[in-house]
Amino acid sequence: MVSSSRTPAVLDRERTPATPPAEPARRRATRPRVLVWTFRLAILAVALGGWQWYGATSGGVFVPSMTQTLAQLPELASSGVLAPALWSSNTSLLVGYPLSAVFGLAIGFLVGRRRTADRALSYWLDVAMVVPIIATVPVVIVALGLTFTARVAVVVLFALPVIAMNARAAVRVLDPHLIEMACGFGATNRQVWTGVILPAAAPHLFTALRIGLGRAISGMVVVELTLVPVGLGGLLLDYKSSFAGPSLYAVTLVIIAEGVLLVSLSQAGERWLIRRMRGERR
Repeated sequence: MVSSSRTPAVLDRERTPATPPAEPARRRATRPRVLVWTFRLAILAVALGGWQWYGATSGGVFVPSMTQTLAQLPELASSGVLAPALWSSNTSLLVGYPLSAVFGLAIGFLVGRRRTADRALSYWLDVAMVVPIIATVPVVIVALGLTFTARVAVVVLFALPVIAMNARAAVRVLDPHLIEMACGFGATNRQVWTGVILPAAAPHLFTALRIGLGRAISGMVVVELTLVPVGLGGLLLDYKSSFAGPSLYAVTLVIIAEGVLLVSLSQAGERWLIRRMRGERR
């Protein structure tokens, strides 16, 4: 009988799996995030500093400094013109974007999973992607007039093709063996969609919705700047014609801030929903 020379302590170390400490791993995962935010804030600081320097030294009437623009924001808010303009602009977004999301996803799913629908509709989706949508705005206004419906239609025209094309790509990149395996286990068409296709395509679908949101905001502002001078676009036109530089730049900052806020909220909701779909609770 061969006796083992290993001590109980050595045996315990061999039986216990060597796992890296959680704290160093967490620090390593946090380090890239800190670097990313450092670069973002550095770029923002350089841009704002350059704006302040140019506006204070050479801007004149046309390019106010950053401090002048920021000082104008409370005056716009207290004067009672900013809140009604925000509401007037965002009503078309609140109606047009959900319509674009629902019909864009439906068209993308149909074209991505049905070959006949793909042959019939993909050509027109490609056309909608390459045609400058702003060129169709006068046609929409002539057909629908200077109405709220026309503004919603322009928002839909900006957002729907992008959402549909990205949704089509999302359901097409799936591994067909996963669907074949689910069907082999007797899954119904509904179970294949809810259990295989949608969970696998979820990140791409959320990206499609986020890009569509940015396009919808662009459409909301474009139609107000070109043909229907109401809301935030109407304020921009008024301040431009009266050479009110600080007010003009302040409204532009409001539009940028709204876009960044909405996209950031959509990204946060996207991450939360994906974690929920994967069963993660953190």
